[in-house]
Amino acid sequence: MDDHASFARRGVARFLIGTLAALCLAVPVLASPEATPDEKHEAGRVAKKVKKARGTAHPAEAEREALQHFQAEVAEYAEFHNKLLAQLGSREETVAAQKALARAIRTKRAKARPGDIFRPEVQPLFRRLLAEQLTGPDALDARKAILEGNPTETGDSIPVQVVVRVNAVYPPGASRSTMPASVLATLPPLPAPLHYRFVDRDLLLVDSVAGLIVDFLPAATPDLTIK
Repeated sequence: MDDHASFARRGVARFLIGTLAALCLAVPVLASPEATPDEKHEAGRVAKKVKKARGTAHPAEAEREALQHFQAEVAEYAEFHNKLLAQLGSREETVAAQKALARAIRTKRAKARPGDIFRPEVQPLFRRLLAEQLTGPDALDARKAILEGNPTETGDSIPVQVVVRVNAVYPPGASRSTMPASVLATLPPLPAPLHYRFVDRDLLLVDSVAGLIVDFLPAATPDLTIK
């Protein structure tokens, strides 16, 4: 168990360094000398949000154990995913291969329930981090970005419905909510093939290769309504 936790911590450190390095590169590009005044203004807003995210990405001592459990769980899932993929022996990214992987995962995780990864102990941390990044006038652009791709937004066409349930398929034709840079910098990094996605106010953990919802946190965000 100690070896696994150590492995998870090393993996998380590598993902976090990579994420922050990418963000450090992204902001200067947005604020290049050739940028328009609006682009420079937006780059400044993003830079402030990223700075705030970095400052809140380190939880208090009381939250660290819950976070370590979460990191260990996602690392364990990634290992489980890779073993199943190897057993199936398919290296081609086809619809048939994706469905075969999804069936294998659902079979192995037949008893999986909401909160197996988003444990009750870590849920307040996620909600606090999201509230810090999505509340107030400075968070308006981030809220807009999330709402524009949110599967609950009808827009000009009828969206493909996403059923938020553990082991449910995330439909290939469904829209995907944007994850603002400030939010990604705040949330714990994830190993491949896991990604965060929003459906309404729920935060999902999605296996992007198998196209499955691995776990979800209900009402993870504050009210996203643009007033």
